[in-house]
Amino acid sequence: MTTEKPRVEILDPEGLKADPSLLTVVLYEEDHTIGNSLKHILCMMDDVEFAGYNVPHPLEDKILLRLQTKEGVAAAPIFLKAFDHLETLFADIRHKFEKAHSKASVMSNAIISLHVGQCGNQIGHTFWKTLVEEHGLNVDGTAKDENSHSIVDGKHVFFNQADDDHYVPRSILVDLEPRVINGILSSEYSRLFSKENVFLSETGGGAGNNWASGFMQGNEVFESIIDMVDREAELAPALDGFNFTHSVSGGTGSGLGSRLLEKLRDRYPKTIIQSYSVFSDQDAPDVVVQPYNSILTLQRLMECTNSVVVLDNTALNRVVADRLGLPQASFEHVNKLVARIMSATTATIRFPSALYTRLQHLVCMLVPFPPLRFIQTAFSPIADPKREFVSKTTVKDIMRTIMQPSSMMVSTRSSRSGLDKSCLLQAVAMLQGEFDDRDIPAAYEFIHERRLIKQPPWAMASPLHIHKAPLSPFIKPTYKVSGMLMANHTNVASLFADTLAKYEKFRSKRAFLDRFEREEGFSIDLMQEAADKTKDLLDLYKEINSEAFFGRV
Repeated sequence: MTTEKPRVEILDPEGLKADPSLLTVVLYEEDHTIGNSLKHILCMMDDVEFAGYNVPHPLEDKILLRLQTKEGVAAAPIFLKAFDHLETLFADIRHKFEKAHSKASVMSNAIISLHVGQCGNQIGHTFWKTLVEEHGLNVDGTAKDENSHSIVDGKHVFFNQADDDHYVPRSILVDLEPRVINGILSSEYSRLFSKENVFLSETGGGAGNNWASGFMQGNEVFESIIDMVDREAELAPALDGFNFTHSVSGGTGSGLGSRLLEKLRDRYPKTIIQSYSVFSDQDAPDVVVQPYNSILTLQRLMECTNSVVVLDNTALNRVVADRLGLPQASFEHVNKLVARIMSATTATIRFPSALYTRLQHLVCMLVPFPPLRFIQTAFSPIADPKREFVSKTTVKDIMRTIMQPSSMMVSTRSSRSGLDKSCLLQAVAMLQGEFDDRDIPAAYEFIHERRLIKQPPWAMASPLHIHKAPLSPFIKPTYKVSGMLMANHTNVASLFADTLAKYEKFRSKRAFLDRFEREEGFSIDLMQEAADKTKDLLDLYKEINSEAFFGRV
């Protein structure tokens, strides 16, 4: 049996008792520069008469340190003070580096947002209201406080700074009918947006909730829209990616949105595209041909994006109504929740942070297998800002809530799609607020004790990553702690299985196909191609849940 060598050894402890001012220590460390650092720190201290170090042999992990203090001054406490000073020094260097790195990151990366169709523009409008508040801006893009320019935040990620110093969203507003965009441009935020980045169809007739109509009109108008995108990209110091908001169920957001995604991917093949895609209410759809529109859009999301944040209206309405104690959620409540999710997903990009400072970093973490790029989200706490009562929040409570399936913004029914073995592939929890960093390891322990995560059978490490995300310096948070979960979970496939089943039911009866057949240039074969792609996706979701995914049995 061998005795482990101590990392620190005091030579002649009896001599130290006789003369506390003389201390000789051996450090068993590979990095010999530690000795030199300690020597310099000790030599600058007032009560030190002599400090020196020696390395007996360059190939040995041994440093000999000798300290002589003034008469009547014990050497050991002085030695400990030197270590404290060394720790503080390195912590300060690390803090300054992180601040410089974060500042460089938020100042150089730009994200361009495209809002397409009625739903996409309504979400986008609420999102920009949120960003204006979080970056200390007035509704016209001017700074509320003239000293706010000195605060390190990433306004430049989502805003251009005009010659008169007001900030203009890096956004393109697109629709085939004018009502929603005209409403935005006549609101109190009318001076925020650039009129040059607004596209409205000259006919103003819309797409009639028909994917084929929106897609075919996209063939005629995409060049004008891509020109706007190119102009914004040229103004960006470094293009990090695109945010794309739309509905998959209507005509413009799905049809024209699909065409724009194709053209965007062709024009910017290596740039991250993250969409926030709204699926309409599965129980009471507001568009009769929703199954056709959704299946056709789903193929473009699979082929043209890097990440899709799935927003299911059924789940959004349920979660908001449950948390607020309402019989039914309003559009305003739902849009504010979606905007809050979008804001939280970009907090580490817009404010100083050590991790996830680019959209690419976040997407690479969440999407380890590119075909499976569909992300679910959860947020807590969800509360009405008009309520006077504010409940207590802790890291553990927030993590417990956002890890619950009922908190997800997607309605999943694993058993109905044969995905009863569904599992978590990757997830990032962004926690914001005032809490001790030690609460994060405690949260990991709590989650694993409660077995709140079901991993794939082939997984070797936990798929969950918890990060303390920065808060806006311009607004006072309502809650001490808030949290947002982004989860790549295989049970999202149940939503696609339901979409496919509804499509096949419609298609078998040829229900409403005439609406698509009369669109010039559109082929019904595109529908079956999209359905086949969806079947392939569902097969992959089932396969990744098995031990054989990497060839192991």
